[in-house]
Amino acid sequence: MTEILTFINKYRNAFGEAAPLPIVFYYSDNKTADTERIPGCFLKYLRQAAEGHPVCLSEDNITCGGGKFYAGFTPMPDHVPTFVSQKEKYKESPEQIHDYLKKFGPLPAPGKYLNFVRADMAESLENIEGLLFIAPPDVISGLCAWAFYDKNDPETVSLLFGSGCSSIVANAVRENKQGGFRTFLGLTDPSARQWFEEDVMSFVIPACRLSAMTETMDRCCFSDTAGWSRIRSRINTVRRAVPSWAEEMNCAVTVCDAKGVILYMNSLSRETYAKHGNLIGKNLLGCHNERSRGIIEHLLETGGQNVYTIEKQGVRKLIYQSAWKEGGKVMGLCEISIVLPDEIPHYKRSAL
Repeated sequence: MTEILTFINKYRNAFGEAAPLPIVFYYSDNKTADTERIPGCFLKYLRQAAEGHPVCLSEDNITCGGGKFYAGFTPMPDHVPTFVSQKEKYKESPEQIHDYLKKFGPLPAPGKYLNFVRADMAESLENIEGLLFIAPPDVISGLCAWAFYDKNDPETVSLLFGSGCSSIVANAVRENKQGGFRTFLGLTDPSARQWFEEDVMSFVIPACRLSAMTETMDRCCFSDTAGWSRIRSRINTVRRAVPSWAEEMNCAVTVCDAKGVILYMNSLSRETYAKHGNLIGKNLLGCHNERSRGIIEHLLETGGQNVYTIEKQGVRKLIYQSAWKEGGKVMGLCEISIVLPDEIPHYKRSAL
């Protein structure tokens, strides 16, 4: 089985630093984290796993009957076919649910606990059920292209009917049992989708498919193709993560990645540096002297901040530079430059 660090390095090379790391999920007989009792859908707790906090599920802390069933911990509750058909209206009749589950129902859980751990916090990829990616369309596009690279079968990337937990857990467990080759798109179930951002879907690579796919990662479209290079660049821009109101703020906002490459400039920032041309994609380290480069490198290394004022051609500015992070990891720097008025009121207020 592929070593975890090797996989992460290959994944980062293919998708870039901004692409969310996958979540490893597996069963165990030992409790791996103290996860509280979860009201309703347990998928809402996957955000914790994505942020670096392991989630450990069992029959005891999953309250959703369907969630317990699709995780393989209990038999199907009697009410599920009627609920899915008449309450949620996902199938025309309860009989359709019964018929579907005869073919695609979950298998019994192979362990007492179901664990979700972000890949960089996992000890190994041995004895797992699969990798779960919760990602935007550009990343999903790459995952699909990668899966299809060595397979012509139309089921290579499959989208099956089912709950969110079914599309993630039950499909992978069943595929591994069959020694299959399919990967699975998911989070099309509205009941589960409500717990996720509007611009993400799930993609699962079962363990039985992972080794073969990792072997092709260096040879598929990720390897220096024009189309993927443009998509990769778009994945790693922060424009999608910067709120739209930043574009027309009355201050200059400039954002770079962890290597100093400029990813975003709002309208005032672009106007301020217009004489230098389009700076998006350029490295800001090359635009500064040795002292300034040292400060930038220190901020990127420590995740700190740097605040100062300057005056140029009679215009005073406050410069605020800070690391920006995802999941606690430094992803780059954000600089906000504010033109200061001649006089600034200063108020001293008592503590509340």
